[in-house]
Amino acid sequence: MPRTKKNESESDSKKKTTSKKAAKTKTSSAKKQKKVKTEKKSVPKKTRKVKPVIVDVINDEDLEEATFFSDDTLAKDEFDFQKAQEFFLDLEEGEVPRTELDADLVEASTNEGGFEAAEETDKQKQFFSDLVTEIKQRGENANDERVEKTYKNKKSIRLYRSLAWKFLILVGILAAFVFYFSFSKLTILITPQVEAMNDTLYLKIANVQEEVEPGDARDQVSGSVNELTIEMEKEYMATGEEFVGEEIVGRVRIVNNYSRSQALVATTRLLSPDNKLFRIKEAVNVPAGGEVEVDIYADSVSREMAIAPTRFIIPGLWVGLQDSIYAISDEAFSYQQKMEKYVKASDIQLAKSEAYDLILEKAKSLKALRSQDKVIYDVIEPININIEVEAGDKTDSFLVRNEAKVLVVSFSEDEVEKLVTSKLRVLVPDDRELVEFNPDSLSYTVESIDIETGLAKVRANFSSFMILSSDADVIDKESLVNLTAEQIKTYLKDYPEISNYDLKFYPSFIEKAPHLVDRIEIKIKK
Repeated sequence: MPRTKKNESESDSKKKTTSKKAAKTKTSSAKKQKKVKTEKKSVPKKTRKVKPVIVDVINDEDLEEATFFSDDTLAKDEFDFQKAQEFFLDLEEGEVPRTELDADLVEASTNEGGFEAAEETDKQKQFFSDLVTEIKQRGENANDERVEKTYKNKKSIRLYRSLAWKFLILVGILAAFVFYFSFSKLTILITPQVEAMNDTLYLKIANVQEEVEPGDARDQVSGSVNELTIEMEKEYMATGEEFVGEEIVGRVRIVNNYSRSQALVATTRLLSPDNKLFRIKEAVNVPAGGEVEVDIYADSVSREMAIAPTRFIIPGLWVGLQDSIYAISDEAFSYQQKMEKYVKASDIQLAKSEAYDLILEKAKSLKALRSQDKVIYDVIEPININIEVEAGDKTDSFLVRNEAKVLVVSFSEDEVEKLVTSKLRVLVPDDRELVEFNPDSLSYTVESIDIETGLAKVRANFSSFMILSSDADVIDKESLVNLTAEQIKTYLKDYPEISNYDLKFYPSFIEKAPHLVDRIEIKIKK
């Protein structure tokens, strides 16, 4: 019996396929039987021996025990289903070359009992047809199982891959959050604003150190107090000018090459080669073989009289002496307007205004009075100013005499600087620190002086600068949490003690303050 009868649990589609194949095989067998019967009628009756037909019947048990068609072999893909199917289909359609078995079957069909052999052959064909169908069905099932298994494997791989990617993305996001909260940082570098600080220190300076009186706000400093009388005089030039005419100004040398000296009176004439007449201003006596310089003037003043250097004859001398005694000008004569000086009111006012500075300068020049390194001079006014002229007086200059008393207070400036530094430390707030103190900023003013007791009260004004200390906590970090760079800039503008600032974000591409206060750092530059 064929194996197809044992697989009754297979699908209806497989049964239909088997039924169609069986019907096709029966139809083919019927046609062959009909053909044999027809041929039998036409063949004359002859007595022949029927050759034995050897039929190898394959039992179901043998097929079940065969390994080449077993489920294990099919599962392992060791059997080529495609080739098997093609072979049995060709056999079924008669395309396979005939074997000796086919020849014997044909010969037997012409003899008596051949119909039984043909019928047996049809059974074998039916068996092989059913076997092909079963093999094909098993192959299709195995292929379907492999495809389904491959699909399931691919689906599982895609599922695992999708889960892996989702896990990696989740881990990446978590790592980004951890990195942001753990490593994000904001550092603010602040350049503090320099703030000026002014104050006053009250001092008491005495020749002899006195006991400090209770409630006395003045700081006592060692020093000395003296009174001086200063006298000095100074000459001032008159700045007023008045036009009184014009003149020719020049100078000549009178040369005497004669054996005797020659005396010349004032107004002696000098004549130039172009007949321009000049006169000497003073009387001179020219020694023999010598020469004398003298100023000249012109009777007729004009710009043409300003001549270049030349030689002059003296018309008043004997003609025989004119070649030996003569005048020479080394420089050109100049034409000038004749001005007369007088004292202006502004000249007198200038002399009075400079009297204070002149007295003070004279007092400072007396270094012997400096008992300490710092000296204060106080000129006691009014100053006695003696001016010999009045406004309008015609003169080229005038003399002014000044007299005044000057108080000289000298003390140790080192002590004052220490007092100022101590006071600055008290004045500077806790969140500020002193930048520097310049002693040159100290200025002193004498409030009062008692010469009899040798006591002077002095006011010292000073200035200094302070900035934010490096540990100052002026910015509330909690107010900066999660702010953007622009918001932080707007926030810092409200602090007048901040001159400039620099924001440094880490990582640099995240321009936003961290969520944690501990990740915000503020540094103050010095």
